[in-house]
Amino acid sequence: MSSLAILVGLGLGAILLQTFALSVLPSWLRPDLVLVFALAMGLRTRGTSALILAFLFGFIVDVLSGSPLGLFSLLRGTACAAARIVDRVVYLRAPIPWALFVVGYLCIDALLIVLWQRVFIGPEVAWASMLLGLPGQAIFTAALAAPLLSVFLRLDSDLAGDRLFSLAPPPASRARL
Repeated sequence: MSSLAILVGLGLGAILLQTFALSVLPSWLRPDLVLVFALAMGLRTRGTSALILAFLFGFIVDVLSGSPLGLFSLLRGTACAAARIVDRVVYLRAPIPWALFVVGYLCIDALLIVLWQRVFIGPEVAWASMLLGLPGQAIFTAALAAPLLSVFLRLDSDLAGDRLFSLAPPPASRARL
């Protein structure tokens, strides 16, 4: 099975689990698994393919959630790019830095969602209702992010020959500075 098919399966699984969590868990305890998927895609060595997948799964969330089309697509693509940039400065492939990065980025993402919904929908969007559940969501998402990173790392070790979607750094002879 190709790595693209496996990653698409993981992304669809993240969407399904997130949709299930939205219907079962209270609002203050809902993880954002698609965000974790998009952030993990930012750790990939080939940025364009990972960015396209992050945009695609963000667009699927847009369609399923009824939000303005392109909102989550833009935010998930931005998350992928941000993880790629931060990973060049800080080593994010260890569980604790990864979980802390996910918490921080989830807070930024929530503020961006509120800001863009106020722009697109209007001032009647309640800041308090979205931001009250943020601490619980951030902690629960970070608690799930560390094991999910190990799944991505294990997947990459199994697919080490496929350079298109690998988390492994490129060989030193071909690395760009």
